Amino acid sequence: MTENRPRVLVGIDGSEDGLRAARFGIGRCLHTDGDLWLVNAVDDGVATGGWGIIYDPLILKEAGAAAVGQARELAIAEGIAAQRIRTEVAIGNPINVLGKFSKEAEILIVGRRASSGLERMFVGSTSTALVAAAHCPLVVISAASTPDPTGGLRKITVAMGGSGDTALRWACQEARLRSARLDVVHIIPYQPTSVVSFLPATVAQEKQWEERVMTGMVQMVAPVQAQFPDVEIKVRSQRGILTDELIEESAQVDLLVLGVKQRPGVTLGGPIRAVLAHSSCPVALIGR
Repeated sequence: MTENRPRVLVGIDGSEDGLRAARFGIGRCLHTDGDLWLVNAVDDGVATGGWGIIYDPLILKEAGAAAVGQARELAIAEGIAAQRIRTEVAIGNPINVLGKFSKEAEILIVGRRASSGLERMFVGSTSTALVAAAHCPLVVISAASTPDPTGGLRKITVAMGGSGDTALRWACQEARLRSARLDVVHIIPYQPTSVVSFLPATVAQEKQWEERVMTGMVQMVAPVQAQFPDVEIKVRSQRGILTDELIEESAQVDLLVLGVKQRPGVTLGGPIRAVLAHSSCPVALIGR
């Protein structure tokens, strides 16, 4: 691996979702001329089970090596030179291992869940807990919802809502890379309460609120658009339930980008977990 090429870090756990993450990472390497870094973390915390069962670390490492070896063979078959692929089986909690390695990566890609294979190595909500640990953008993908290559729709959506412009800027870079259109969307909840009371807002108040939202979005997007004049950006707001609207949106785009707060020791909240669980496309989580 070389210092001047982007490094695509992929968490491999032996599941179908982990293998799908590898395929996504392979595609990105081919598109960006990057190096591929395939990592399996052998969680030393599973050495002793709750019933006193002892797992042989050597067996766990061999299983991890087989998993990353399978992903490596797939990458070579897809056209990535062997010398540009790094495989690693590391001892430690997957969140800590991938979080540490992400300091040297351009992007981290993981499967949405480990429901088969070496699931004991990814105990708990690894993909969601990684948000606080990752030092680079995190992409979560599922083999069940996204079995085929992505990118054919040439459309990316970034959800705005008090998340600042970090996610917006990253989404613009991604749209430029993919020659895709970028939709910047804000979901307005149904029936916001009035500023002066807890009564449902009137039609006039709702319209006024929508206008303020659009004005704020346009003001935020304008300087970013100036930096990415070659990216087609569409700004829109719509009413609905946040999770429902984003899940529906995911069926119409190649990538859904969400800005999330990074707080050590704190995993994602319910709405983003729901989007990850039901999204029909890969989800990029951008820390702020």
